Amino acid sequence: MTVRFQTLGPLRLRQDGTEIPAGRPQQQAVLAALLAARGRPLTTTQLLHAVWGEDDEHWPSHPKRALATHIYRIRQLPGFSADFTPDLSPDFTPGLSSGLSSGFSPGGACAALLQAGEGYRLSVEAGAVDMHRFDDAVQAAAAARRKGDPDGAHALLTQGLALWYGTALDGVPGPLAERIRQRLAASRTAALEARLSIDMARGRHAEVLPEIAALAEDPDASGQVLALLVLALFRSGRRDEACAVYDRARDRAQELGLDPAPELERAHREILGSPAVQARSGPHGPVRPCHLPPDIGDFTGRTTETALLQEALTPDGTAVRRPVVIHGAAGTGKTTLAVHVAHQLRDLYPDGQLYAALTGSDALPGLPGRVLAAFIRALGEDVPGDEAAMTAAYQAALDGRRVMVVLDDVRDLDAVRPLIPRQPGCAAVVTGRALTGLLPDAQWLALGAFSPEDALGLLVRTLGASRVEAEPDAARALAEACRCHPALLRATAARLAARPHWSVASMVDRVTE
Repeated sequence: MTVRFQTLGPLRLRQDGTEIPAGRPQQQAVLAALLAARGRPLTTTQLLHAVWGEDDEHWPSHPKRALATHIYRIRQLPGFSADFTPDLSPDFTPGLSSGLSSGFSPGGACAALLQAGEGYRLSVEAGAVDMHRFDDAVQAAAAARRKGDPDGAHALLTQGLALWYGTALDGVPGPLAERIRQRLAASRTAALEARLSIDMARGRHAEVLPEIAALAEDPDASGQVLALLVLALFRSGRRDEACAVYDRARDRAQELGLDPAPELERAHREILGSPAVQARSGPHGPVRPCHLPPDIGDFTGRTTETALLQEALTPDGTAVRRPVVIHGAAGTGKTTLAVHVAHQLRDLYPDGQLYAALTGSDALPGLPGRVLAAFIRALGEDVPGDEAAMTAAYQAALDGRRVMVVLDDVRDLDAVRPLIPRQPGCAAVVTGRALTGLLPDAQWLALGAFSPEDALGLLVRTLGASRVEAEPDAARALAEACRCHPALLRATAARLAARPHWSVASMVDRVTE
């Protein structure tokens, strides 16, 4: 029989793989305090402080009786010993590397809550508590790095981070549980930064860039995370974006009267000309550009269209892929779909993803010459003087590489022909409405309104399942009122999400009016 305690999320107990209810919140706070002590005895006063705080005005009217009740209920949990023999070993000191095990396992139980003087201590099997396994993995990884074993450190950090399934002790009350949460959260962030640093040293910047970028979105992101983001962007051929990250961090620090973090300054000095970093980009300079706009986090629907695009754009290694043209009315999500699929296929086009918005405020005059020049520079080549030479240089730069090209909001297909790759292993997606001209051998994909199911899915993603399930008829009516038009429906849902006191039915009335 085995009992495991999971604390790196909501507190859970498992006996032989079956979850056991952890009890009431304050009972969980007592159990969490005993688990955090790693086998050390806690006095009654320490437990009272852990659960209700040091101010006795906030304690229950009979605090020791309340604590004794929680102790009794913990002892009744499956897997706990029913033997309440006092612990008579005052010199007991558990070893950190061996978890909490003291060799005590009466009656075949794997946990024992023992009376220790005026308090209690909890004895469990070694490795039974995930936060201890995480702490031990982090300490062992630090030792491995000091010994010059980054591979071993990476494996340990990966194992430790895999134990997490949410916010540590989520929902467990009490000041001690809050301190444990904060400590573990800081340790988790530090472990993640350490693992990502090892990944970067291995040259896996393109693979870990999305993970680093997600961490950097936190307003309190550390200087180490921002430094990793700067280097990952630069080594992926996105020097301008790397410099922009540094500039924003420097400006934010100056507003507070501070200097940028030392790690960030070192990263900035590297991207300004370190030959070592330049060499990691390959013999042609920054050969792995990624100019794609960010993928939206709540992409919904378009399952059939996504599958068609993935099939059409997956390289086969020898044949030249036919360009795909996504066309449809304004607001149907042409750009969103193209960018979403391009992000999904990034691993199949490891040498770069080129993107250009060709109309509107992002228009580049003198098409296609200016776009050709920008793409050639992004691929690390010198730009010739005239457009014909640039077209030849662009196609030559693509030779032997796998690059995805996304040309967004095109009006004249004839004008963008020089930008379409003619090399095996490369692909192109073109989006537009009211298109003119011809693009030989292109595959066409028409986008219209959402299906009713996709429209309802968008509402669920934006408003939450509970809100839609509370008013299912109104949700369907709202989708119909918006004609299942993606842009109109998304704008309407966003407006409703910002007003949780509005009913879905009231929004239907507003739209129809």
